[in-house]
Amino acid sequence: MYAGVGFSYLTYLIFSWGENNMKKFLVILFVLALSVPSFASITVVDSNDMKLSLFSSIRLLGLYQNVNTNGSAPQVGSNSDLVYDLQGNSRLGLEFSVGNFFSTAELKFSPDNVPSGVFRQLFVGYKFDNGLKVLVGRTYTTSETDLWYDNVFELDDGLHGYGTMGVGRQNMLRLSMMNIDLSFLALSKITKNNFAKGGSGSINGSSGSGNNVTKLGIADDIMPAIELAYTLKFGGLSGKIFGFYTGITVEGLTDTDIEREWIQSASAGFALQYDVVGITTVLSAFYALNGDYVGAVRWGSSQEAVYNNSLKFNKEGKWEGYNDTTTWGAALSVGYKIMDTLDITAGGGFQSMSAENNSGYAGTGLLNSYSAYVALRYNINNYFTIVPTVGYYVSDVSNSDFIPTGGEIKTRATLIAGAQFRVGF
Repeated sequence: MYAGVGFSYLTYLIFSWGENNMKKFLVILFVLALSVPSFASITVVDSNDMKLSLFSSIRLLGLYQNVNTNGSAPQVGSNSDLVYDLQGNSRLGLEFSVGNFFSTAELKFSPDNVPSGVFRQLFVGYKFDNGLKVLVGRTYTTSETDLWYDNVFELDDGLHGYGTMGVGRQNMLRLSMMNIDLSFLALSKITKNNFAKGGSGSINGSSGSGNNVTKLGIADDIMPAIELAYTLKFGGLSGKIFGFYTGITVEGLTDTDIEREWIQSASAGFALQYDVVGITTVLSAFYALNGDYVGAVRWGSSQEAVYNNSLKFNKEGKWEGYNDTTTWGAALSVGYKIMDTLDITAGGGFQSMSAENNSGYAGTGLLNSYSAYVALRYNINNYFTIVPTVGYYVSDVSNSDFIPTGGEIKTRATLIAGAQFRVGF
């Protein structure tokens, strides 16, 4: 309790400090990173059964990107730009444990993320003597296949949309025992709104003569998502196998009636890592039904193509239901440890998403996306890391009915080259 209050006050001080002072603070951190002896974290208290530690990972990104789209106006053509930014997954946190009790509070370090909440993680847990572990709060879900060895610029969702999936950090109750994790997730409002265009919770329908559709709304009926995962470790092989299920009710409103639909969302997959003589190989794969409705999967870097053609009204303004979407994907990375402080990774992924026309009006289609990247990670010390990366991303639409309204993008190819500069303790 007291740790949470203190952490909230620290959040207020940081974000009320001002942008210029924030930049100066980051510069100071980088200078310290090059001059201070290395260490992994700061241990504040370590006495008897009590331990309190501070940790951080502040990530600056500088990159060049070239986006080339092939479609209809206004999105045809190429766009190049230089980007410098503080990554949204930068964080500052504390870990506290006493006896069998443990907790973590992790603060978002990017001011842009404050409106959606200042904590990346915030949970408490207890380890029982019989091996049962109970966790309550917000943390990472187990139904994700993100490559945990090295992904693009070390982003949380590095290849999300290009071969990996996951619903991210959520509020949950998790029970763990004998390598089995059973979680009940309370999907956030942001996640629930993800399956409506623009995250607004509504989609305007088509208007017919004398019949005006008002909106598509997300009903309050949503069951807690259920996750089940098994963690395995055998010699140099480690990983997990998982399953995910939830359901959401949507309403289609017209001038005359209300149509309701129950949408099931489910997925299954695995992520495996194998280490041998300095080489780390990570392979992951998944299959999802309507995973786009809860943000578990997306097409490339965008979800608009799915939403505009999955939940539809007909030309007369009557709610026709929805199209089931199925998605499968796989990702692979191979890393080689050149020396203790230097390694190189090559990886990529492929994903295919399709919609089945079960409404008589909504368009069907097939969307493919794939990516490849090479990353070099150099640890100057345990406090400062540089990750130069080159990546290439392609999203392709094979059916003109299955594209964002107005955008009409058929192919988008993006080349990214840059580096991440990471300070952490």
